[in-house]
Amino acid sequence: MPALFNQVLSWQNLRPELAGQADFSQSIDFFDLQSRARGSVSQFLQNSDRTLLVLKADQQGEYAVLLEKFISQFQPQALPLQGVHYHIEQGSEQTLPKITLQNATSVEDNFAAKKQVASAIYYDQQRLFGNLRSNGQQIELQSGLVHQLNGGVLILSVEPLLTQVGLWERLKQLLSEQHFHWQSLHPYKPLPCDIPSYDLALKVILLGDRTQLALLEELDESLYQLADYGEIESYFSLDNEQAQQQWQGYVQSYAKQLGIQLTADGINRLYQLLVRESEDRHCINISPLKLKEILSNTRTLVQCNELSAVQFEQYFQAKQQQHGFLQQQTYADILHEQIYVATQGEAVGQINGLSVIEYPGSPVSFGEPSRISCIVQLGEGEVIDVERKNELAGNIHSKGTMIAEVCLANILDLPTQLPFSASIVFEQSYSEIDGDSASLACFCVLASALSLLPLPQSIAITGAIDQFGLVHSVGGVNQKIEGFFAICEKRGLTGKQGVIVPSTVLNQLSLSEAVISAVKNQQFSIWAVDDVFQACEILFKRHLLVEEDSTYNEQNQPLSELISQRLNAHSEQQKSGFWYDLLNKLSLKR
Repeated sequence: MPALFNQVLSWQNLRPELAGQADFSQSIDFFDLQSRARGSVSQFLQNSDRTLLVLKADQQGEYAVLLEKFISQFQPQALPLQGVHYHIEQGSEQTLPKITLQNATSVEDNFAAKKQVASAIYYDQQRLFGNLRSNGQQIELQSGLVHQLNGGVLILSVEPLLTQVGLWERLKQLLSEQHFHWQSLHPYKPLPCDIPSYDLALKVILLGDRTQLALLEELDESLYQLADYGEIESYFSLDNEQAQQQWQGYVQSYAKQLGIQLTADGINRLYQLLVRESEDRHCINISPLKLKEILSNTRTLVQCNELSAVQFEQYFQAKQQQHGFLQQQTYADILHEQIYVATQGEAVGQINGLSVIEYPGSPVSFGEPSRISCIVQLGEGEVIDVERKNELAGNIHSKGTMIAEVCLANILDLPTQLPFSASIVFEQSYSEIDGDSASLACFCVLASALSLLPLPQSIAITGAIDQFGLVHSVGGVNQKIEGFFAICEKRGLTGKQGVIVPSTVLNQLSLSEAVISAVKNQQFSIWAVDDVFQACEILFKRHLLVEEDSTYNEQNQPLSELISQRLNAHSEQQKSGFWYDLLNKLSLKR
């Protein structure tokens, strides 16, 4: 018997573990993990010729506060006396008010330069550039953020610049000229009197996500001629032990600020939960908002300030329960066979694919198995993607189906004009689907329909393939595995059930305790494959192509041989059919 591929993952591969324990004696803050942003900000502050820094930041509110704290380390302790004082002589019925400009003599009478660093996420013209209030002949000047930060650093969110006409142009002019001019806020109403302008030295840092920054650049193509660029990263790379220990120190320092103490196994479990969110063992979310959400919710749930792995597992289970209504209803439809998904037995041209379901208005997504079927009719040479035909599938899904078709034709060395037609359907799918993660399943179900070999319904499969049969990474693998496992567990685990995933997703795995326990007890299996050849050996218990140094018989012929035999039989049948006999008879009569 030829050797077959059967790489079952051990339970130790299904969840990541931190390497070693950090030294928690030193406090580590957020910007200690931000080498790029730290360098960008430091260089910007030291360069007197640059006035604008654009920082990509996904959470401006939280990061602005941390950035203020970081920049304060570079500023002198005593506020320098830098600014002006406006002296106002109120007018009368016969005279206009008169405003003169003087150098500030103290911080108290200083109209500008009241702060060294400040931030604003929501602002308008008045808050940013100040305001002139006029009541008859009485005038009052109110300073804006740009005045108060004269000689300092102002941190702003990009969003108000995109929604308020003229705000960006005025700010840009101020930064370019380093000179402030008073303007009337009303386009058709001039200032009631002359107000002297003055030199204003200001550095501005703009925070925005990539979409907002792209819109600002579209609004002003010369943006990066004026501005430097940097990034505050929401994710931190844990690709070595030193980085892992640095992250542990940061988490422990942040937890202490909240009055929480973390045990070593608690930090490890927190890491595993964050891997589920990032889908990457080597890159996890370090957003303070994310950490605060998990830490404070866990403390509230367990009513304890010392958090271990047990408490984080309770938080995970409680969150699954709170968000699980739609998931439970979906799985109930499968268990009650309102949606048919088999988890036992065999069937020709039918396989369980895996997808991730997202509902609008809900932050929750979860894995759901779906039956993919294929029917082959020899002769016409077209593979029909029924979802695409009915406009229920996106372009990427259709691309995956086409690749599965071309890949099979290439591996089996079939002619350009395929000697068969087929239809591939996601059964009982009533909403739009997209993505190429089902292309491996489409390949296998097409091979099954062509060879008339059954596929095990106890195994679900996910993976994207290329034209040469290599299997590539997909997203949502934890949710997909847990979705199929949930159905199998409800129906009863048999030890034959499992999931086939790409080998390239191993760094994404951080599975639930229930799945790990089942794998450990050999009740459920997870296979990792590199190509379609390995996937076919697991599913069909035979090779896809003829292998050297292997002996074959009727029971273990490769799929390629069975498919060729069927195509040849069909070809011979066509030759001996009605039209072939009729042509022979006509030839004999002549």
